[in-house]
Amino acid sequence: MPVAKGMTQIDDEMTAAIEYSATTPVREAQRMRGEFLTRWRKRSSQLSPRGAGPCHVDLLDEMLRDLGIRGADALLHHLRTGCPMSGVVGYEEIYSPGPPGEPEITEEELLRRQPDVLARSTQAIRAESPANKEAIWSSVRKELEAGFVVELRNPPANAVYLRRFMVRQVKSDEPVPRVKERACDDGRMALINKAVRMATPVKLDTADVYAEVARRVAHRATTRDPGAAFKSMGLDHKEAYRQLRARNDRLCRCVVAEDPSTGRVRFFRMERLSFGEAAAVVHYNAFAKVLARVVRRGLKLPLCQYYDDFASPCPANDDTALTDVLELLQGILHTSFNEDKTSEGHSFRHLGLVFTIASEGVGVAISAPRREGLVHMLKGVLARDSLSPGEAASLAGKLGFATSALFGRVGRVPLQPVFRRSNASTTFAGFKLGGDLEEALGWWVRTLAEDEQCFRRTVPLNPIQPGEGTRYVLLTDACLFGLGAMMATITDGDVVAIEYFSHPVPQEGAGLQIHHLEFVAVTVAFALWFRDKDDFTVSVWVDNDVVLGSLVQGRTRARELRAAVHLFWERLARSRGDAWFERVPGADNIADLPSRLLHAWAGIPIRGVLPKWREVDQRVVDAAIAEVL
Repeated sequence: MPVAKGMTQIDDEMTAAIEYSATTPVREAQRMRGEFLTRWRKRSSQLSPRGAGPCHVDLLDEMLRDLGIRGADALLHHLRTGCPMSGVVGYEEIYSPGPPGEPEITEEELLRRQPDVLARSTQAIRAESPANKEAIWSSVRKELEAGFVVELRNPPANAVYLRRFMVRQVKSDEPVPRVKERACDDGRMALINKAVRMATPVKLDTADVYAEVARRVAHRATTRDPGAAFKSMGLDHKEAYRQLRARNDRLCRCVVAEDPSTGRVRFFRMERLSFGEAAAVVHYNAFAKVLARVVRRGLKLPLCQYYDDFASPCPANDDTALTDVLELLQGILHTSFNEDKTSEGHSFRHLGLVFTIASEGVGVAISAPRREGLVHMLKGVLARDSLSPGEAASLAGKLGFATSALFGRVGRVPLQPVFRRSNASTTFAGFKLGGDLEEALGWWVRTLAEDEQCFRRTVPLNPIQPGEGTRYVLLTDACLFGLGAMMATITDGDVVAIEYFSHPVPQEGAGLQIHHLEFVAVTVAFALWFRDKDDFTVSVWVDNDVVLGSLVQGRTRARELRAAVHLFWERLARSRGDAWFERVPGADNIADLPSRLLHAWAGIPIRGVLPKWREVDQRVVDAAIAEVL
């Protein structure tokens, strides 16, 4: 099943880089990159030193204009002067604009509420364990030495107080699992996140995008040379958010931490972007995206960017692609990367997944250590019956990558309860799980513990296009006394078979509401037609909004449907099937007649094909009804 399914949008700039990388002989590409680097290395020596920005901003400005990358003026200005952390923030020249609006609170209200913020922050800091206090204080001292923070004896009147806390990330996909600690500053408790509005939502190159870019490179190249081989390469931006300066003129953002040796609360002005502040996300990613665009235009490599992770496919025998990217971004533009985290190879870890590019397609998998680490983490959460919003946010990120391997861009159902918990109004621990969250986490434990093939997908180099190959279209319906569905098999654009089932609602389902029965019809249809298939693609049309929302989003007030929905996606994961759900108006739903126990379609050809009746095992219907009771 393709991860990207051909739905992932690739812009013209990336497409041009894909075409060049896939069709240009390696030696010619290396010569071109060498000439580009030589020219800009010489130009760099002619300009004044880098200055205080996150890179050689004047050189970046000149390079963007030379490459025809327009509209980065606002970003360049912020790189030189500092990024605003409140108000309406965005980069319409880099990202598409979002809906208009203003921040939830003004800067004046933000400052008026800071005495209460300081009191609550101090209380939270005092309540930290001795180990956490040491870790927090150590992070502050390191940033003090690096010049990222400046100590203040007396915070000014425009101070905004950021409580610092530690987030622990388990790196379970490494050869030796380790715990990574990251310092975060609580922009939510400080209320500064309410004083900012994102005018341009950030769009990142997700795992779906990387899989599609790799597929296109390999497909284009192998049409010219069937023996072409590929690898992936990756880079990690060093001190990502800390590379950019923030403005502190209107608001003075102060990190609050306790000195464990004295017990005294101390204050530090934050000079850089901070993990935990909403505005930092758009500022940093705009900068990182511009760097990726410079590589695409200048070196003609299809570099993808997801926060501080950069990755690109390239020919296996291109032995300078990675060093050329590092030379441009670090050697010439003077932005810093973790060279010990740069990597390249046929099997490549990126965004929590393992990618391989081969003749049969782009492989996407979750490594066994990562699966085991996630199961261990989830079992721990279930055992203690508690998940804080901060923990939920971290968990949602890890599981989000897992869904990419499972279902691509659909099938996010078991993530919704985790995301809802991550958006709770406070970061204090002690939150009980509750039914829907407990069910979702239990679903993940069961699914992650399945055979590893459940978490391995291949994106074919030449995927089935509309009108080619075999696909299925399924329409389902129900009424209070009957269940029905019609399923068409379409091969190379032609309808080759149409079948339907029509079955009365048994006594056990007599008291069910219509949305329960509509869901039962979907479950029965999948059991009837897809139980023995794998790697199938089906479009499912339903006319009930509750069922549609439950299947696609996992959000429904019908709590009894949630467990059934999780079971549905669990089965789909095992079969490696690809289901896409849409709404059909009730008047256009041709499954209406079978659901009313009418066999009128039996004698009426549809697109030249006579529908055939399929018998349903009563046990299948009984099992489907039991799941929603």
